Amino acid sequence: MASTPVHQDMQVHSTFSDGADTVEANVAAAEAAGLTEMTCVDHVRVGTDWLPEYVAEVQRARTRTHVRLVCGIEAKLLDTTGRLDMPDELPPGIEVIYAADHQVAMDDGVNHPDDVRDRLARGELDGAEVFRCLIESTRRTLDRPQPVVIAHLFSIVGKLGLDESDAPLDQIEALADETARTGQRIEVNERYKTPSARTLRPFVDRGVPLLVSTDSHRADTIGRYDHCLTVLRELDAVPAYGGT
Repeated sequence: MASTPVHQDMQVHSTFSDGADTVEANVAAAEAAGLTEMTCVDHVRVGTDWLPEYVAEVQRARTRTHVRLVCGIEAKLLDTTGRLDMPDELPPGIEVIYAADHQVAMDDGVNHPDDVRDRLARGELDGAEVFRCLIESTRRTLDRPQPVVIAHLFSIVGKLGLDESDAPLDQIEALADETARTGQRIEVNERYKTPSARTLRPFVDRGVPLLVSTDSHRADTIGRYDHCLTVLRELDAVPAYGGT
């Protein structure tokens, strides 16, 4: 995995959720990697109660670094209405929401990947319906006042025995249209190696800002890319400024 000429890492996790290292250690790693901007992103659920402390820690870190820090959260999609698993009220200082397909958001709610894979194997569900639900849940979550980044789109499909290349292009284009209309953004994610250039092309063609993330859960992987650089080259694209 190569050190990157890209000077951003827009999804990095800390010990506030499932990361191995503190915000402070992550910032030090970003400095060592030569980054100029980084988004602190930690997983939340509806009952998460530590966000004020998290915001305060990111704000303290800002006073000690030249790296421009963004304070974000990551929440999983819950159904095709676009509901997210996060607190109803967010404290001041949360600047961006990463909307993620950690499970399979369908019309009837969130489904475990193993259950969906079993239903696909039994013929009770087809891949086209799964892609429709994944894309629709993502599309419907975008029209909100807070900045949103579509996180590692289609990262879940491999666990279902599906392939990202089978996602219908017309539905991807509709998602790209809505992302552009609402002024939201999408990331290319090193950890999950998604989305592909095929998936991202409609977003780039519509001028949707593209962010680059390692989705690091350890400080020693911050700012180190392989898949993301390949995708950027295929798209002949550069990352957008990560600010909100």
